[in-house]
Amino acid sequence: MIQSEFDVLRQVGDSTGHREFAERMVRALSDGLQALENLPRGDEFWRGWANDHAMAHKLNALVAERLQGDPADRNARWTLVALALAHGANDGGLPLLGPEIAADPTVVADALVIADWVGREIGLDLTAELREACAWADRSELEALARTEGGEAARAALAVLEPRTPLSKGD
Repeated sequence: MIQSEFDVLRQVGDSTGHREFAERMVRALSDGLQALENLPRGDEFWRGWANDHAMAHKLNALVAERLQGDPADRNARWTLVALALAHGANDGGLPLLGPEIAADPTVVADALVIADWVGREIGLDLTAELREACAWADRSELEALARTEGGEAARAALAVLEPRTPLSKGD
């Protein structure tokens, strides 16, 4: 049932101090679920499933298929990230964010939240994954963002892009 994923996202959001981000992930998951529920039951997607009940594993299959067909599908991408976080994936969906960061360097703030979320919840260091995702950003745009008020996430992303710079709990 999808409700358990909503609950997990909210609980972990509370426990990690990322309540606002968790609510955005709940909305992404809800939007993905709505797309699954709105899919006509005669659609090719439903072939091979034992039933047409909207469930998390079917949602994952649908949005993965959509993202593969259209790499610019932001809703599919964020639904996959939300599912990864709700299911305790070791990478928290962080590798999915590279294209988002390339399109909008401010997304590095979300990448940092995911790395912190996984570090606090699972205890894994995602510095390598964070470095890979942040490497998609246009360096000059990231540097410009880092020079602005509120550019802490961009500054942290630039720091993590430096070789051998581990992500600390305080970043």
